[in-house]
Amino acid sequence: MERKCFEQAVNYKNGLYEELSKIGKGLSSDRRLEILDLLTQAPKSVETIANGVGISVANASRHLQILKDSHLVKTKRKGNHIIYSLSFSQN
Repeated sequence: MERKCFEQAVNYKNGLYEELSKIGKGLSSDRRLEILDLLTQAPKSVETIANGVGISVANASRHLQILKDSHLVKTKRKGNHIIYSLSFSQN
């Protein structure tokens, strides 16, 4: 029983560290920080984000995927577009 509790604690701790490192990766780029700042204004499409930050759509998409993997942004489909917003916003 004691060994099982120990293993559960280790697994929990490892999972926590893994998630924290993902958040760190999401925040480790000046462009991603700029994208997060843009998204504080309102949810936006990839194209709007790319134009707002001054990068290509492909580059914006990659940054957004990292932010999504970090659980910092979420997506919502609106017609043919994917709309990104902050994970912790009310939008």
